[in-house]
Amino acid sequence: MTTKLTHHHLSTEQVNDEHGTAIMLTQQDGIEEPQSVLVHPFQLRAVCEQFGIIASDTRAAKTIATLQRRMVGLRDRIDNLADWMANHSDHAHADLSYETTQLRALQDLSGEWCADFEEGLPEGFGEGLQPNTEPAVESDSTPARRNSAPAAQASLL
Repeated sequence: MTTKLTHHHLSTEQVNDEHGTAIMLTQQDGIEEPQSVLVHPFQLRAVCEQFGIIASDTRAAKTIATLQRRMVGLRDRIDNLADWMANHSDHAHADLSYETTQLRALQDLSGEWCADFEEGLPEGFGEGLQPNTEPAVESDSTPARRNSAPAAQASLL
């Protein structure tokens, strides 16, 4: 099997010799004779990892696991705050519609960012804030309650 790729005067070719699969790098940068070197795929990978061109599997896996753990932690804190805002904050004496809308937007974003993680979403995720179905009624003692502010959600994206 031979695979060949040419880019910026460098030709790479996968070859098989008596030692197994190898990669031949050939550089032709003008009229002089081309220069070639034969390397084992593991050597090429090690060089690329050493110079940060690619990440090793263990380093990449550790970074991914760390980022997933942090995102899940952030999502859980957002869900807890959303639950508190929906069930325990003082909507009767303060207009918290802007704060609630921003929190819903954060909850949507964090849910989307964590949706593809292997551990999946916990049961009941996203149920902390339910849309307000009460009509906006204003009296002398209580301000009107608002249902949403889509422009505020869009600004978080």
